[in-house]
This record gives sequence, C-alpha cells and structure tokens, in this order.
Amino acid sequence: MFSTEKLWFSSLVWLMLMLPTAQADEWKISGTLEQSVEYDDNIGLNEDATPAIGYLLNPIFLAEWNTDNMSVGLTGSGDIRRYDVKIWDCETFSMGFNQQYQQRSHVLSINGGYTQSCSRTDQFSDTGILAADNQSETYNISPAWSWQWSALDQLSLTSSYSKTTYSSTDSNNNIGANVSNFQGNETYRTSLSENHLWTRRLSSTLSGFYSYTKFGDSVSSSIQKVFGFQLANHYDITRKWTIDVGGGLNWVDTPSNNSLISNGNDSLLRTESINLALNYSGQLFNYSVNYSRTVNPSASGQVTEFNSANMNFSYKINRKLTFNINGNYSKNQTVGQEDNQTSIDRTFYTSSIRLIWDFAKQWKLSTSYRYRRQKLNNTGFTQVINTQAGVIDSNALIINLNYNWDGLRVFH
Repeated sequence: MFSTEKLWFSSLVWLMLMLPTAQADEWKISGTLEQSVEYDDNIGLNEDATPAIGYLLNPIFLAEWNTDNMSVGLTGSGDIRRYDVKIWDCETFSMGFNQQYQQRSHVLSINGGYTQSCSRTDQFSDTGILAADNQSETYNISPAWSWQWSALDQLSLTSSYSKTTYSSTDSNNNIGANVSNFQGNETYRTSLSENHLWTRRLSSTLSGFYSYTKFGDSVSSSIQKVFGFQLANHYDITRKWTIDVGGGLNWVDTPSNNSLISNGNDSLLRTESINLALNYSGQLFNYSVNYSRTVNPSASGQVTEFNSANMNFSYKINRKLTFNINGNYSKNQTVGQEDNQTSIDRTFYTSSIRLIWDFAKQWKLSTSYRYRRQKLNNTGFTQVINTQAGVIDSNALIINLNYNWDGLRVFH
C-alpha cells in the first residue's frame, strides 16, 4: 500500500501534468482578512470557569485558473488565536487544491488538502473535549467522475481517503505523545449515485456507499466498516422557497479481529440517516431550518452518530445594516463500541445574535453575542480524563472586522 506521502506526490504530479493540456483563459487571485477581539467567560467549558480575552486573525488566499474545459484552484488559510491565558493560544493552517476537467458529458475532478490545527477547534463539533495541549493533523484526497448520460440523468462515482492523527504539545509547542486519549483514524470511502431530474423543480438522488475506518495505531487499534444507501429529494416550491427531504439506512460492522475487542464476536448495527431542510431567500430576509443525522468517524475511537438541528434568520435592516440570529442543537453518540472502549454521549447547544455593518466597499464590521451549553458523559474502560463532565455553559462577546479583497483577474 502506498504511503500518504507517495499518494500526495503522485496526485500533485498528475495535477502538474494536466496543466499544459489547455490554453489558459483566465487567472484570478483573491482573498479575505478577518480580525476579531473576543471575550469568553468559560473558554474551555470547564467546571472551574476560565475567562479569557483573545485576538483572532483569519487570512484566506485563493488562486484560480479557468479554461473552456478545465479549472484549477489552490487555497491557503490560517486561524491564529492569542489569549491572555496562554494555554488557549491556537494556530490552524490549511492548504487545499482542486481540479476539474470536463469533456462533453464526462467530468473528472480531484481535490485534496492538508490541515494542522489545535484539536479543540475540531472537537467543538465532535467529542466536546477541549484539550488545550493537543493538536491534530489531517490529510485528505478525493477523486471523482460523473457522467451526464441523458438530459435528465447523471451518474457519479466518488472515492476518498483521509488520515487524522493527534499529538500533545507543551508550552513551547513541542510535539510529544498523545496523552488526551483522542484516537486518530484512517478512512477509505467510495460511493455511487444517480441523480434524476423529474421536472424543472424536482430532482432526486439515490446513492450507495461503503467506508472502512481504522482507529488508533499498530499497538492498539480497532476497525469499523459502514455501508448503506440514501435517497435525497430537492424541490423548488417557489423562486424563494426550497425544501430538501432525504433519508437512508446505514449498517455499522465491527469485525471480531479488533485488537481492542475481547469477545470475538462480530457486531452489525443498523442506524438511520436523515436530512430535512426548508429554506427561504428573499430581498429583505433569509430563513433556513434543517435537521440531519449522519454517521462519521470520531476522535473517540469509534464511528459516531451525529444529530443536528439548526435555525438561521437574517434580516436586512437597510442597505448597510443586517441582523442575524442563529441557533444549533446537536447530540452525538458513539455506535458499536465494546465494554472496554470509550463511549461518548454529548448534547451541545449554541446560539448567537449578530449585527453586521457594511460601512465601506469590501469592509464589514460586526458585533455579536454567543451562548454555549454542553452536557457531556463518557463511560468505558478507556476514560477520557477531563473536567467537563456534566452541564456547563459559557458566554462570549465578539467584535469582528472583515476585509474582502475582490482580487485580480488576467484574461488571455
């Protein structure tokens, strides 16, 4: 099997070989720069609340190259956070690329990326365990092919590979052993889907998938396989209203040869996937509400079921002022774990109110309030040591300044 480095090298070579095959039509570079000042009265969601004041810097750079039948893009971004409580300082850096080549009814594409971040930024949506001295590293690559085999039908084949590792850091950002009990994973996934356009307003997509995930390392590892199917439907009720309704069945298979499992019996569990969404887009206000249930790998070391309900409302007061309110409720539970593995049961709620001022072209100034509330339980032989068990909440005030650079375009 190819190493990750060889896989990345082969993909980049393929990307470079494809570049000379067409005459460039357009080059474009653009970017954004976002700066924030934040006060959070319990930044780590701990029993003993730790208030912190911080400065956040988020630069994003994009480069694109487009021709009649090809597009290539490169992206680089950063998320740098500095707090008066130094242990919560955080740096996230990521790079990504994407390429798409179209020939008549066929489209070939590939995208990938690399991210290094403090793990607590990932765990807001995963385990909820906010370790201050831990970082994550993620590689991913995903080739895809689609075929428009009729005016109303499109067949797509997608595969992906991703690898995530966790490691602890000290006060000098030196990397050491992972003492947080986060479990890295290596995941292979493939899916086949068929999209059919019934009318100008109604479309449906039927898809089947299979994924293989290995958690941990060579000393202590476990394997879980997930396969299933999904049916998704999209309907444009009017020009302003749209609705999405979808669902499916997933099966989680835990083979008996896992080094962490001692009972020697295979385990096959069935779960459901759901996707419901209602959206309104008008001249003065936008509104959306959605609910989803998915199954994905987690840093807890098992496949986890993620349930999420979200509501967003945005109202344009005048040409320069916009009011936004957002709320999200999520519940995460591990699937298929054994008695000697960590079990995560997490309920998380967050809401925010925001006022945005477009005071100049490409410039925005906003102020917002954010509330978070978490209930976290973990059981099993491999306990995650933390001070976040129980119900804990936090409040934050944020002032944000955003500059959006339209960039430069060169045509040939």
